Amino acid sequence: MLKHLGFRLITTLADLLPRTVQYWIAHRVADAHYMLDRPARKAVLANLRVILGADASEAALKAEARWVFRSFGMYLCEFFGHRRFGRKFVDEHVVVQGRENLDAALKAGRGAIFCSGHYSNWELGGTIVAHLGYPLWAVVQQHADTRTNAMFVSQREAMGINVVHSEHGAVAALKALRRNETVALIADRPTGGPVIGVTVFGKRTYLPQGPWRIALASGTALLPTFVHRRFNNQYTFDIGAALPLPTDGTREERMAALAQSWANCLEARVKSDPSQWAVFYRVWDDPETGAKGIGQSLATRSKVIATAGEQHLGEVIEESERARLKEGEQP
Repeated sequence: MLKHLGFRLITTLADLLPRTVQYWIAHRVADAHYMLDRPARKAVLANLRVILGADASEAALKAEARWVFRSFGMYLCEFFGHRRFGRKFVDEHVVVQGRENLDAALKAGRGAIFCSGHYSNWELGGTIVAHLGYPLWAVVQQHADTRTNAMFVSQREAMGINVVHSEHGAVAALKALRRNETVALIADRPTGGPVIGVTVFGKRTYLPQGPWRIALASGTALLPTFVHRRFNNQYTFDIGAALPLPTDGTREERMAALAQSWANCLEARVKSDPSQWAVFYRVWDDPETGAKGIGQSLATRSKVIATAGEQHLGEVIEESERARLKEGEQP
């Protein structure tokens, strides 16, 4: 109840207050969040130790960590203030790079997958794609509170984004791709389903399997895509070239190769400015304390728990792949 009311308050303020005032408030609230939320603060500091390296000073880690919280606070202002941060904002404050990569992918007739992470204002990417005139389906997690979930869906739909929840994501994504439309998937956070191991910043972690399974089953171009904040709160929307779809090896080996290719893009993006990566949990295991990263915990869980939903997802994707192979295409 309180969380929902908090979101409602943020929405009201974001629609009323000037951007500079919103950002100032966001920084103050983020600083309080940094001080009071000890588990999140420790997780962010542990992640930054891996990203910045063992030689980084404690002062540098803490300064960067504060900006992780602040960057996320600014993202919330922009997401909930969709009336102030809508199409006009995109026209005035966003530079689009790599649109030719998207158009090249769509010429093949199998749609395109934007594969991003929780970096900077990732939601703004959907607004940009819709504003450019491309039909977009965003696969998102459903919030437990139905009122909060309805509010998030409404915010996204107001920007011209078609929303589908993750439990139906594979089916909706494959249908959209067959219509040569675009699909947005977030790939840097496991949510309880099957995962696959990758190496990021020299250490093992885990990503959800969905994006790689869908891309390989459909033969669709997977475009590493990131929004990043520049000087004076301007943005760049960077659509990368399609990653090569592996053709050799088992399905698991091909998924692993594609996931690692995307993970390399994520690492390069995060390395350029770690403060914009909004992860408030341990990405990697901590060998000194024994604390497990969220990916490792879910990797263990996914080996022993196969829910009906996960089985259905696998069946849907495998059926799509069989149909494509029947048409004489390469796996």
